[in-house]
Amino acid sequence: MAAAAADWTNLHQDLLTRIFLFLACITDRVRFSTLCKHWRSVALQNPTPLPWLLMPSTAVTSCYRIFGGFSNPRPSLADHPRGARFCGSYPGGWFVVALEQIRGHALLNLRSGERIPLPDRVRLRERRGGISPTVYTRKCPIFIRAATMSVAPSAGGGAGACVVAALTTGQINIAFWRPGMDCWSTTETMLWGDAEDLTFHDGWFYAVTPREELFRYKVDNHADGGAIKVRGEQMRLPKMCQTPSAPGEIVARYLLSSASGEDLLMVKRYVHPEKGTWRFQVFTLLQDGGRLGCLRFYRMQGQVLFVGRGCSKAFDTGNGNCQHGCIYFLHDVYRGGPMSVLQQDQYGCSDTGSFICLPNPNEIKRCLPRDPASDSSPWIWYLQE
Repeated sequence: MAAAAADWTNLHQDLLTRIFLFLACITDRVRFSTLCKHWRSVALQNPTPLPWLLMPSTAVTSCYRIFGGFSNPRPSLADHPRGARFCGSYPGGWFVVALEQIRGHALLNLRSGERIPLPDRVRLRERRGGISPTVYTRKCPIFIRAATMSVAPSAGGGAGACVVAALTTGQINIAFWRPGMDCWSTTETMLWGDAEDLTFHDGWFYAVTPREELFRYKVDNHADGGAIKVRGEQMRLPKMCQTPSAPGEIVARYLLSSASGEDLLMVKRYVHPEKGTWRFQVFTLLQDGGRLGCLRFYRMQGQVLFVGRGCSKAFDTGNGNCQHGCIYFLHDVYRGGPMSVLQQDQYGCSDTGSFICLPNPNEIKRCLPRDPASDSSPWIWYLQE
């Protein structure tokens, strides 16, 4: 008589937790969570490092988990600034926010409740005159569209180790700040045009424009007098990689580091005027004779990318040999261009989902919430680790 099959569904929770934590592959953890309700509950109590989807509003801010939906446990929100506009995020629960939409900028940690005020003004330097021009310094309001930082403000290396870079609107397009400064600082290498996104990679801040002009900035945050020195470079990406788009189609761009941290990636998103987002392309930005500006298509196997303005991050699934890459995206592309993020009465959420990088055809899945629209801020990724 054959022995009865073992009932694995009723394994003790402590034993299941140990098994789950030994699974380094994100795909295996997802399969673990789909076996039965008991195994799923264990998986939900031991979340993967994947980000949560933060959905701010003036009423109730919700969190959505990619492989758990609205199920508990949810990340704790020690500080919940209702009505704030979220401009960027950083691992460890840090966000750059505008508490009053265009004023009251701050670094905010939703996990701990720590809040660090940011200036609402930027220092401009102007040269007037002829042979011996006079340098005038004046302070102007700053309006942040998207932002990122070099390290968390509480990380090692002292307070000055954290530098925040912001895409702005007004008389300048990019500005920099570090703790201790009473104003944002500009750079002589101005960012011409409305940059779409920015990121910090390998010691540089990078920004990309709709014309696929790439700018990068190195910050010396040890300058005297509480100021910082910024040197920048401008480069144009090869036109052969600029894929034509259909009439009325919007092409958006995101910058982020690969999961290994070795490569700087540019993600191109194609938004059709009727059916919304329908495809993506991913490129690696390579050095070419000491200059950064050479592109090639990026091999996406075994990686999951979460793209958003100032909040993009890549993860390794642990199964790179046989798993197709995947891109999760948010509704953060607007008809008016990058600047229009400051002009919205409501921030839509209908064009969200995931893109599976299959050889042919590619596949879009509407797997994220598609309502309700936000009245205060675009949705953003909550990077817990």
